[in-house]
Amino acid sequence: MLDTETSHREEDDNYHTVVFKTETHRVIPCRDGIQWILQRRGGLRHGQPRWTSISYCTTRKALIRVWHIKTGDYHGAVKLGRLPERIGGLSDGK
Repeated sequence: MLDTETSHREEDDNYHTVVFKTETHRVIPCRDGIQWILQRRGGLRHGQPRWTSISYCTTRKALIRVWHIKTGDYHGAVKLGRLPERIGGLSDGK
């Protein structure tokens, strides 16, 4: 049987909300929904990947900038560009 239960621990691989994910990095909203967190995949915890937070952003522009700097990936910016201008804010029509 597959374990489909989600977690509320930000470092867990099965965190309940993942905005965007690659093999080595992902973006999640913090558990309070006040900032996006850029995380890097680290070691294992109980046999599952563990995620380490490396940056915290409240605006889409800052998140995209940090994503480029930390990952070197420009394709992820397309997905991240669809986020609201600010976390917790309304979409600006995109």
